[in-house]
Amino acid sequence: MAKIGLKRIRVFVALIAFISLFLTFLGIQAGGISHVSNFFLHLQLLPALLKFTVSFSLIAIISFLCILLLNFVFGRFYCSTICPLGVLQDLIWRTGSLFRKKKSRRFNYQPSSKRILRYGLLLVTLIFWISGSLFLINLLDPYSSFGKISVAIFRPAFIWLNNQLAFILENFNVFSVAPIDLKWLPANVLIVSVALFLLIVVLSLWRGRLFCNTLCPAGALMGIFAEKSLFRIYFNEAACNQCRKCERKCKAECIDPVSKTIDPGRCVLCFNCLDSCDRDGIKYGLVRKSKEVVVSEETHDIGKRSFLLSLGAAMVSLPLLGKKSFSQNNQHPGFVPTASDNPVTPPGSQSYEHFTSACVACYLCVSACPTHVIVPSFFDYGLKGFMQPKLDYHASFCNFECTRCGEVCPTSAILPLALEQKKTTQIGIAHFMPESCVVVVNGTDCGACSEHCPTKAVEMVPYGSLRIPKVNPDICIGCGACEYACPTSPYKAIYVESNVGHKTALRLETLPADEEKPKDGATEEFPF
Repeated sequence: MAKIGLKRIRVFVALIAFISLFLTFLGIQAGGISHVSNFFLHLQLLPALLKFTVSFSLIAIISFLCILLLNFVFGRFYCSTICPLGVLQDLIWRTGSLFRKKKSRRFNYQPSSKRILRYGLLLVTLIFWISGSLFLINLLDPYSSFGKISVAIFRPAFIWLNNQLAFILENFNVFSVAPIDLKWLPANVLIVSVALFLLIVVLSLWRGRLFCNTLCPAGALMGIFAEKSLFRIYFNEAACNQCRKCERKCKAECIDPVSKTIDPGRCVLCFNCLDSCDRDGIKYGLVRKSKEVVVSEETHDIGKRSFLLSLGAAMVSLPLLGKKSFSQNNQHPGFVPTASDNPVTPPGSQSYEHFTSACVACYLCVSACPTHVIVPSFFDYGLKGFMQPKLDYHASFCNFECTRCGEVCPTSAILPLALEQKKTTQIGIAHFMPESCVVVVNGTDCGACSEHCPTKAVEMVPYGSLRIPKVNPDICIGCGACEYACPTSPYKAIYVESNVGHKTALRLETLPADEEKPKDGATEEFPF
């Protein structure tokens, strides 16, 4: 295949993957976008691994193993084609190059001195994961980082532009563009996401793919397999005149034209070097031992020796890193007075443990949720669940007729539920605090909680000449409609206490015949 064809194919696939995933995080699912994005979601390396560990998905483990196998055969193709954060870095570099002088756009070869850092971070990430914490994966995984950046920065910008366009068109009596409610993420989550984006921008403008070859755990894992890849980029020594054009185009800074060596563990297969050489002095193909070129064995041995020693030390220290070391008190005095130590997790997440063991905090569910009840947390789950989403009933409620979060989750942290199954999935139970209720305190009628309960678990019972809420925990599903509707402040008179393990609620029609049924409009449809 002509060398120019390799780059064109790479760019074509990368743009399809990036655009489809980017539009999905923006909340755009028109046409066949969702089908294309779902395909590339299945190919995200660490999410596929996590999905297999929690759901034993055959598709997930096949995807994970295939990516590693293809990395061993062809090199790190994933980083320049399938990884959305990798493509974002390329776009940042290309945009920055438009404002630079030609000489400052060049890359220079850098010895693989970051090997210890790269594999050390991979090791620490592995230790955290084994001990029950996804802290580093949630912070450094490229797919997770791309999701945070897209939802925290690009989605609000898109919504603002959409609303501006809708406002302009309305002045001309054109209503084809509907305005969208803009919901900002919590300030602490926004700060971390913006800081992460600025880090990516700085590293990309400074040294190209430096993030991929120092901080990225997926890149480090694939680099191990790519170091001995069968196909790789190599020098054609007979044709090379050491013009250094390939070195200046290498965004991974892994080409040394002086010694005519290339580090395949760092090469991300962008094929820019092939495109730059007009003498056919650098090629991509099956490497025989006679033409295999690597970085000095001393550098490799030091890196591998350090990695193995660190691995041994980590295995010895693993018993000291129990899951409890990552936990913390999650109660927040001054907010909703709940006795629960844990946030409410989305329906389909099965349990606190299942959710925190699989969620990479990509915020695809946050973007997809139509009521915006799913919001990012910060340390609500402790260090182990850093920035993972939760249900915030101050912000909204879980729609009785919606299963969207389980449909989009790429790791099976939220499993897909059939609608009828979701309607009986009990993620928490409402608790009534009469001392905070306006009926008791002010002596006035209310009933907002009962009116908005989709299962009629909250019914109104006599309270003197008035009526007061009463919760039936058997049919409550913890959707938070009652809590969201409650007008009291700052404490809610009714709140949802999360179920650490999700349960199945009874349906209203399956209650015993002698049990009192709600008398205040049990057939009323969910009003909002």
